Amino acid sequence: MNLFSAAIWLLFLPLVVSCGTPEVKTPLGSVQGFDYQTKSGRIAEIFLGIPFAKPPVDDLRFEKPVPASPWKGTLNATKFPKPCAVHEPIFAIGSSEDCLYMNIIRPKWKSRDPKGFPILIWIHGGSWMMGSTEQYGYKRAADNFVPQGIIVVSIQYRLGPWGFFSSGDSRMPGNLGLWDQYTAIKQVNKFAASFGGDKSRITIMGQSAGSASVSWLSIAERANKLFQQTIELSGSTFGMWARSDETIETSLKLAASLDCLDSNDLKRCMKNLTQEDIQDQMLGMGIFKQNINFAFFNPRMDGDFVKAKTFEEAIQKAPKRPTFIGLVNKESLFWSAEQIGLLPADEIYNRADDEIEEYSREKLEDFIRKCVALKERYGSKAQEAGDEIISHFADCLAPKNPDNLFYFERFTDLLSSIHFETPQIREALHKAAAGYPTYFEVFAYQKPKEITEYKIDGAPHGAELDALFHSFVYAGFEETKDDPKIQKIMAEIFSAFIQTGNPSTQTLTIPPVTPKVVPYVEINLQPKIKQNPFFHNYLFWERMTKKYGYDISRGEKVTTKPNSKSSLPFRHRRVQRRPRVLKRRMSSYV
Repeated sequence: MNLFSAAIWLLFLPLVVSCGTPEVKTPLGSVQGFDYQTKSGRIAEIFLGIPFAKPPVDDLRFEKPVPASPWKGTLNATKFPKPCAVHEPIFAIGSSEDCLYMNIIRPKWKSRDPKGFPILIWIHGGSWMMGSTEQYGYKRAADNFVPQGIIVVSIQYRLGPWGFFSSGDSRMPGNLGLWDQYTAIKQVNKFAASFGGDKSRITIMGQSAGSASVSWLSIAERANKLFQQTIELSGSTFGMWARSDETIETSLKLAASLDCLDSNDLKRCMKNLTQEDIQDQMLGMGIFKQNINFAFFNPRMDGDFVKAKTFEEAIQKAPKRPTFIGLVNKESLFWSAEQIGLLPADEIYNRADDEIEEYSREKLEDFIRKCVALKERYGSKAQEAGDEIISHFADCLAPKNPDNLFYFERFTDLLSSIHFETPQIREALHKAAAGYPTYFEVFAYQKPKEITEYKIDGAPHGAELDALFHSFVYAGFEETKDDPKIQKIMAEIFSAFIQTGNPSTQTLTIPPVTPKVVPYVEINLQPKIKQNPFFHNYLFWERMTKKYGYDISRGEKVTTKPNSKSSLPFRHRRVQRRPRVLKRRMSSYV
């Protein structure tokens, strides 16, 4: 390098450094991030690990989040925060109770709109038991949304017992993970202008437990003015795993096993334990309960986070926000088939390859009798209800000579219909009837290797996250020539909704849901508009609910409104059981 070239290089060095290390002044202090060049060539500014609450440790453990305090100097926002503490060993490595942080991805340029860029807040899933923002990275989110002029924020929240332990009373009512999310969204509102965002155009989006979280937040009165739109992918408050009082039973069993249940101060006793104490006691319980309600810990209606007595009442009272609800076309394939290197086979879920190939009608019938059509649900009519469920899922669509894969697929469809399809459809219909502009999508794109690995066709739970965020769940599948096409389609549809409240694009018009009809876009390489997804199973469960007075998707007994002409005819009543609590190791309960 000659002297002239060196002088020119030195002249521009400060400019290069400043471009690569963006700094933003927020109401709490300055943060410094880094630049990332998206695939479009445009530059995104990345800020990782910004606190939105004080660390929920020591005396703040098992308490509602306390907003973060101002910091001195400039915060180095270049590393993802540690994941929130979890109990399962394979996900617990590197986790911490000090985890309430957010990440912000923004365009480097200034918005043409004087109010700023629209904002997307992402809430990760993980069955309330696992997950983190780092698992979704920042590159594909930046590639998809920054060129569209959208700011992306991802947030973390407490998980498992740290986020959803509940004694069922005022001592420890639960829902702390939801309070974390609420606190994070409040901070996004406060930070919006600092990052060039428009706080009057905030969309919150989640998948699985993250989607159910969005569903909860959409009916929480305290959040009425904090966001304007929602995107809910494969998770709803209308599903039992997203709103069950069974979390009380799990919580009290954990407390008993830790010698805290009989303490004069349950919360103080739980606070005095170490993170390792709790993790060790829960060791061996697995990721999912061996029950059709698979979540160990989850939110519950406590009269505090949501004031209304029922979800239907809360939907009526909440702002009628534009809502985009989605599913994949083979949801529970994520659970029914063993996940490669992710979820081990167990008693109910995640069948190993050899079991899939040998799955029979008898095994499906046995599962329905032992796990679905139980006396505690259907009473004296459990046998009759079981007969109907078996007839519908084992025989109704059977070909002349069904093979074992047919019955395995029907096992998968049974789980999908209970856990995801029926709850999502119900929420869409309820919100449409209440006046929410509601839209629906079904993701149907499948990688060739997925067909090989999972044995049957269909996009499993979370498959759309590869296109949106390159999620860790499907990171092991090599990119195909069609993947960029599906990423572009997803980015266009989702960006349109974030920007306008309507997912329709220049080349695709997506009709809204009505109180009785669910038009939807089937997302594949050639998106198509169709109608009433999975209604064969949805209508079956609606009829079963009316006939037997038990709603399997909600896990609740129901009463039928007399002389009702509505397409939504049921009133739900929550039946609380007093949990039997014994002092044993937690693993003995699963």
